[in-house]
Amino acid sequence: MDFGRALGIAFSTGNGRKLRDGETDQTEQVTWNFGVVGAGILAVVQIALILWSGALQDLGLLRDLSIVAFAPLIVPFVLFWIGARLTGTTARLPAAFLYLGIALAVLQVASVVLSSFGIGQSGFVIGLLLAINMLAARGFLKLGWPASILIGVLVVAGFIGANFLLLMLPSGRLLA
Repeated sequence: MDFGRALGIAFSTGNGRKLRDGETDQTEQVTWNFGVVGAGILAVVQIALILWSGALQDLGLLRDLSIVAFAPLIVPFVLFWIGARLTGTTARLPAAFLYLGIALAVLQVASVVLSSFGIGQSGFVIGLLLAINMLAARGFLKLGWPASILIGVLVVAGFIGANFLLLMLPSGRLLA
């Protein structure tokens, strides 16, 4: 399987596309190589956004921004890993990681672009984060709507909670 095919499968499953007649679900054929690539794309995009912000001039600020940026992004991956273990869908996890990595990277870039125009985007980003994770939980973990909504809400709560907790870093620079 090549990357394009794995990406197509991941996004079809993650967005909840119904299989056509005669089509088989190939989500479990996506390997960890592709799942790691998805998480890696998210990491590279986040590092680029941090460096673009000009934080490289102050290493303490760079460290703080890196922690604040990466810790909340780990939340969806941890919750999906736990969810896959509980639902017995761990074979679908690499495709979920590919989907989440790329979808969250696009969401991060969109957030930065909107904020550079002075557009308040926090409600928009939270809504998209909720929708991405709800649909992904439904497709990858094979959950019903109530459980998918719960996963989406847990991801958003964990994302926001991690941001609030991390703003109280020992350096205090992010509060100033």
